[in-house]
Amino acid sequence: MKIGVISLGCPKNLVDTELILGRLKTDKVQIVSDLNDAEVILVNTCGFIDEAKEESVNTILEVARLKENGNKKIVVTGCLVERYKKELEKEIPEVDMFIDLKEELLIPEKLGIKVDNFSSPYQKRLLTTPKHTAYLKISEGCDHTCGFCAIPSIRGKHRSRTIEDIVEEAKRLADLGVKELNIVSQDTSYYGTDIYGKPMLWELISRLEKIEGVRWIRLYYLYPTTVTEDFIKRMADSEKVVKYFEMPIQHTEDRILKDMMRGYRKSRIEKILEWKDRYIPEAAVRSAVIVGFPTETERDFESMKDFIKQAKFDWLGVFKYSHEEGTPAYTKYRDSIPEEEKIRRKNEITQLQEGITEEKNRDLIGKEIEVIVDGFSEEWETLPVGRTYRSAFEIDGIVYIETERPVKVGDFAKLKIKDLADSYDLVGEICE
Repeated sequence: MKIGVISLGCPKNLVDTELILGRLKTDKVQIVSDLNDAEVILVNTCGFIDEAKEESVNTILEVARLKENGNKKIVVTGCLVERYKKELEKEIPEVDMFIDLKEELLIPEKLGIKVDNFSSPYQKRLLTTPKHTAYLKISEGCDHTCGFCAIPSIRGKHRSRTIEDIVEEAKRLADLGVKELNIVSQDTSYYGTDIYGKPMLWELISRLEKIEGVRWIRLYYLYPTTVTEDFIKRMADSEKVVKYFEMPIQHTEDRILKDMMRGYRKSRIEKILEWKDRYIPEAAVRSAVIVGFPTETERDFESMKDFIKQAKFDWLGVFKYSHEEGTPAYTKYRDSIPEEEKIRRKNEITQLQEGITEEKNRDLIGKEIEVIVDGFSEEWETLPVGRTYRSAFEIDGIVYIETERPVKVGDFAKLKIKDLADSYDLVGEICE
């Protein structure tokens, strides 16, 4: 059976796709990259915000049209299905199976494929990333009740994996050649609280640091209330945790943070950035903000812009507020800010941040810095590209690597940064 796969949404969703692929991989199944060759097409959807839902629906419709070219079976799973299964079944009858989250690992059986049972699905996970980098999902779900967020209603309460289970998987990944572990979850800095009674992220990391072959450990999805001074100190002291962390703040103004039910205020964000500057000034910070929340005024927006100018995040995601069913904000507020106004605010902050990121990158010119080689340029196939510790895989900027000697994907190399390729990307040459 030839099966083609499309995975949409976040890295956590990609891990789910890799777990499904691992269970599908048998002698009776061939995973194909060309969907026209596939007998079965699997789509793992995202259903978090309007733009993601629209992309998921459009992808399903595009795949459904491929049925006209042959007798294909279409299977759709993921967050969109978890939220809107009945509506999807009614509106897109071309899809053969809509599988909700609790049954997505049973897709092989639903396709009539006999598979071996393992104690953990992570034992057979099939990586889709380059072999030197992989995501390591340490928990599922979220205990926060942010006013705008549908994740708790989709993914449920926070559920940590055990340290032993995660370490065992990380060892298997290292044996496959993985050198960079990207720690993901819905709330990484809260890890372990549900099963150990307290946050245990750094106890987990101390175990991961001992794994031979792992060079970089990168932290995603930190929540401001659980990022403490001790947390920052531990990051500063770690030899393998790269000096980079992703911490979405969503807004900066106290009134909006309260309406968003975020559980902290601007002073908390300022304190974390102060600790960062004190203990690891070289650390890169990626954050995210939402514009157009129903109670956000022009004054709130301008104040957030002023904060961003001062904070100078290395990277910043900017999102328009999405009025999501089942969230507290959906019940409490009317989606009162016009779409064109949300777009204006998003564009203004995006443009502001582009200038900040360019300034940060310009400061690197002339400096020597280590990179990991991810692959080769799409435009110039023989030109290697890589990342410094300051950039996450497929999210942040890259470095074009000028070299007269061959380099391999997964290599580490020291570069001297020569110039900017654009606001986000750099050009560097390998040091002798």
